[in-house]
Amino acid sequence: MADYLKVVTPYLHSDLISPEAMSRLQALANILPWFSKGMLEFRLSANQSQVDLSVFLACRTPELPEKFLIHPAWQAFFNFCQQWSDRTSSLYRDLQYAGLEFDLEDRLCEVPIPSFFVSWNQEIVSDLQVLKEIAPKIPNYPVSLKLETNLQRCVDSLPIGARIESIGVMLSRPAQVVRVIMNGIPLQQVSDYLMKIGWSDPTDKLSTLISTLFNFAPEIRLLALDVGDIIYPRIGLEFFIKKQSQQEPRWQLFLDHLVEMGLCTPAKKNALLAWPGVSRKVDMPKLWPQNLTGGDLLLGANSCSAFVRTLNHIKIVYIPGRPLEAKGYLWFCHDWWT
Repeated sequence: MADYLKVVTPYLHSDLISPEAMSRLQALANILPWFSKGMLEFRLSANQSQVDLSVFLACRTPELPEKFLIHPAWQAFFNFCQQWSDRTSSLYRDLQYAGLEFDLEDRLCEVPIPSFFVSWNQEIVSDLQVLKEIAPKIPNYPVSLKLETNLQRCVDSLPIGARIESIGVMLSRPAQVVRVIMNGIPLQQVSDYLMKIGWSDPTDKLSTLISTLFNFAPEIRLLALDVGDIIYPRIGLEFFIKKQSQQEPRWQLFLDHLVEMGLCTPAKKNALLAWPGVSRKVDMPKLWPQNLTGGDLLLGANSCSAFVRTLNHIKIVYIPGRPLEAKGYLWFCHDWWT
């Protein structure tokens, strides 16, 4: 994975990532196998330098280092991927992709343990089927009756047109909490939805925040919740913009507002907006990953081998009684375009 990061990290401004954070990121990439799709996560307030890495895989079993497979969490992940790759399994039919998210706040462990997320084919599998058929196969998935009841309430309370986008677990922790990410809840319905599922906010400040953001982003694409034996207070409001272009003004306006709210520094705003672009082999031949050579030669002049970089989304983290936090997510992926 380090070879892939070498192609995209030159476009990361030092305002976004400190030398220490870059060192931790590179150390992780040096021990990970390659993944063609990844995302970098940044805290946008001042004096926040932590950078996290997520990688995504379609239906395949990655080649993991032997020292990873000694750990029970990685063994469980490897076994899950083997089931997923089996063409006769329901996972092969139903799952769309899986993701691994690595927190890089502290010194990197010899065997880093990630969070594990899955998304499914919405045209084939219903949210109810996911809870009953897919979720129990996820490594470290908890099965307490209270958790199952809370997850069912999250599904049953969704407004028309909304759905569960993905679910995830922390492989490094006891199986007690599931991250549930929902898609398609209009901002003006978020508070009502949260009330229906039993989430509480003694400060009653979420509605004001939503009203403010509504002027800049009339629709929230994703709402993230932590669900266990209770509905936990932390929620994430994730904002996306489809069909971005170089002239797209909405990210600029949204980030300007976050700067005014004190949630993002002007320097980090500018660094996020400068990230999008395309990296081709002709632009950086010395840094181009060697494992792509075969595909580049095979497809030749019939395709363009490139890494695409985009500003994927912005997340606002809300916890009642605590300061707001804003995070920026920068996407990169390699593919061959004809």
